[in-house]
Amino acid sequence: MRIALVVPPWGPDDIRAKDTRGISGCWPTPGLQYIAAVLRDAGHEILFLEGFFYGNEEMLQKTIDFRAQAIGVYVISLLWDKAKPFIEEVKESIPSIFTFIGGHGATAMPESLMKSTSALDAIVIGEGEITSTELISAVESGGDLKEVKGLLIRDEGELLRTPPRKMIENLDKLPFPAVDLCEMDRYYPSFEQVSTVPAMQMLASRGCTGSCLYCYKMYGSNIRLRDPGLVVDEMEYYINNYGTREIKFWDEHFTHDHEHVYGICDEILKRGLKVRWWVSARADSVDRPLLAAMKKAGCWCINYGVESGVQKHLDTLIKDETLEQIRAAVKLTHSVGIKTHTTYIFGIPGETFEDGLKTIEFAKELGSFTVEFFPITPFPGTPLYKGVRKGFFGTMSENLSDQGMLLDRPCFVPFSMTAGEIMELRRLAYIKYFFRPKFLFYRLVNIMSPFQVRAMFHGAMSLLSMVGEQISALWKKSKHQ
Repeated sequence: MRIALVVPPWGPDDIRAKDTRGISGCWPTPGLQYIAAVLRDAGHEILFLEGFFYGNEEMLQKTIDFRAQAIGVYVISLLWDKAKPFIEEVKESIPSIFTFIGGHGATAMPESLMKSTSALDAIVIGEGEITSTELISAVESGGDLKEVKGLLIRDEGELLRTPPRKMIENLDKLPFPAVDLCEMDRYYPSFEQVSTVPAMQMLASRGCTGSCLYCYKMYGSNIRLRDPGLVVDEMEYYINNYGTREIKFWDEHFTHDHEHVYGICDEILKRGLKVRWWVSARADSVDRPLLAAMKKAGCWCINYGVESGVQKHLDTLIKDETLEQIRAAVKLTHSVGIKTHTTYIFGIPGETFEDGLKTIEFAKELGSFTVEFFPITPFPGTPLYKGVRKGFFGTMSENLSDQGMLLDRPCFVPFSMTAGEIMELRRLAYIKYFFRPKFLFYRLVNIMSPFQVRAMFHGAMSLLSMVGEQISALWKKSKHQ
């Protein structure tokens, strides 16, 4: 079959606050690349369309010109209002086409999305590689979709969930993502996320053992590991074929299994690969020998999700970490020569404006190379979302397009704070963190590439925008006093 796989049309305005749009970029979607690879291996012809590059009409015309017989659309809740009209336009233009969606948003709230449009034929729930392959096979052969596990379909006018599909136990059976089907030369990472380009993204594992209040675990609670040799095979493929100089690992908990990490590091060193890489880790999962091995193999930065500088709010989030563990991990990471990127959230249930100020001070104390501050967002399917829907924690916008951590308005406001206070904390955090002579000097003497010069310029423009907003807010406040 001829299958179009699509990321719906979107742009920086859809996911970023106006003061940070200048540093935004676009990565490919790994899940969709994996599905493209398995469907191609099954003998299908694939068209991969990235909505960051095209508008609705252009994507529709490309789908028509391709003579697509099926179309799969990647969906996150934030962009459903972009995906839905596109799917409806496709169905209207090609009535015979089979339409299906997948992704985090589709998995978290399938019934709600299916009920919202008659243009949708099926939803893939959970990991999509095997389900999508079996789905397309059934569509092509005229088989019974009820026999395919992991779907939401229509059956005699009613919505029907087929039996759930188990997670893929052996990730090594999956092919490499089909990056060759993407317009890789048109993608570029957000400036705060890498040190140089060309850069690629990868997964060495799937799953997370954590139980954080705000996190939706599409890949389950058990961590499944790829063979270290295959992981480095993929890295080497990107280096040799795309000139890749940096890899960003999107694993939710890269350092969960130390032997696995050592295996990856050993393979990188054995092959003599010259590549920088970046991972995410928990503060309670690193030690000096592991960090030293990672540094030697090219790891230049570790992302720690700190979230708050107040212990009771870490407990509210079910982080299962202490402030002291975080301090120790960041200090240890810096001591071996690896930089850190730390993230923080405002608007935690029960948090006050004063608590938020403590988080800003904690961020300054840790002294990471880069930081990000977000308003907390109750994504569909998370414990936080379910609690808010039951009347706990605070109030939330029902508009799916508001469910973005990077927007200039909070989707969720706890009973203990106002929306204005959340956004003021975010502005103050960036201003207080970056406008420090010691930090500015630190950044200047640690420039690693021309790409980071551009990153600093765009970051400075974003900061000046925030300063302007803060001055405007203070002026308005003074006029009302």
